[in-house]
Amino acid sequence: MKRFIRMSILSITMTAALCFAACKEETPVITRNTVPAQESREPSGSENPQQALPAESRTDAAPEASGEVPDASPEETEPATEATEPATEATEPPTEAPDPALGVLDHYANPFIVTNVNTYLNMRSAPSTGGTIIGKIAENAGGEVLEDLGGWLRVRSGGKEGFVAREYCLVGEEARDMAPRVAVERVQITAERLNVRTGPGTEFDILSKLGAGSLLPYDEDLDGWYRITVNNAAGYISKEFAEAGWYLEEAAPWTSVARASATRQALVNYAAQFMGIPYRLGGTSLGGGGIDCSSYVQQCLRNAIGIGLGRTSRQQAGRGRTVSLAEARPGDLMFYTDEYGTIDHVAFYMGDGMILHASRTYGGVSVSTYNYLIEPVFIKNVIGD
Repeated sequence: MKRFIRMSILSITMTAALCFAACKEETPVITRNTVPAQESREPSGSENPQQALPAESRTDAAPEASGEVPDASPEETEPATEATEPATEATEPPTEAPDPALGVLDHYANPFIVTNVNTYLNMRSAPSTGGTIIGKIAENAGGEVLEDLGGWLRVRSGGKEGFVAREYCLVGEEARDMAPRVAVERVQITAERLNVRTGPGTEFDILSKLGAGSLLPYDEDLDGWYRITVNNAAGYISKEFAEAGWYLEEAAPWTSVARASATRQALVNYAAQFMGIPYRLGGTSLGGGGIDCSSYVQQCLRNAIGIGLGRTSRQQAGRGRTVSLAEARPGDLMFYTDEYGTIDHVAFYMGDGMILHASRTYGGVSVSTYNYLIEPVFIKNVIGD
């Protein structure tokens, strides 16, 4: 009996030991400061894109059975890839179309370009400061060198031949390098006198006429016609007698105002300093931001000689005394109309058939013949002398 009792106690003891060992393997041991596994995981889904990656895409994935070991992780290889891309672009530059502005050199065998002037360079009738001013050339404008006289250049620009001081000009290779950078797209008239029509066809009315050599911006290249702007109206010229291309801005024709009164000389000389300022409909800035014709006239009259006029050309046309072309003197105002007979443009008369104006047609403050596109409807003396 005692033997049976001892055997039972031994069996119970062994069973208890085995149960204790099994429970020890299944129960996790949680030590102090250990965060439960559920709380330590990154959020699931799109908030942790790394969890969605297959095993072979992860940086800690084991190498494949082939024995090939990756050189580096994706994080290490990406910077290297980015660094090699500029080298690829540098050694294999994309093919680019030739710069169309290089065509400017087709028009000038020996170009010159005006530089380092505040407003413009005088083009004179003789190679000295005593020569009559026959043109004015803005900075970055130019033309063709006909002869290098040392201190002076004999040049052709703006349809005239004259002389300019060499020290203010780039010539030779410097001019050839600069020309494409400052060239402008223009259409040049090749006919002796070319009709500007109200529509793209010979059946349309004649709006104006342009002389040979005229260079002006164009708005649209149509089938057989170029559309240009005549003041504020659309005009059309035949491609048969006009050639679009890249050119240098050239000399603006000039006339002497020495025979005018001191007041009129002061007005014209003041207005001339703004040549080249761009045209902008409704613009009022003489500082380069753009100005329209009537604001230009209004501000020059007020600033130069203290005469106040209205803001629009129609308001200005109601002032002063009407004079004929034969009676007109520098500083008088010439007014022009659109195809409907409405006054839409005003210009300063300079004498000798020339005007100074903020022209939409030519893109800014410029000089042209008084009948450059259309005849003025009337001329007004607002100075009063």
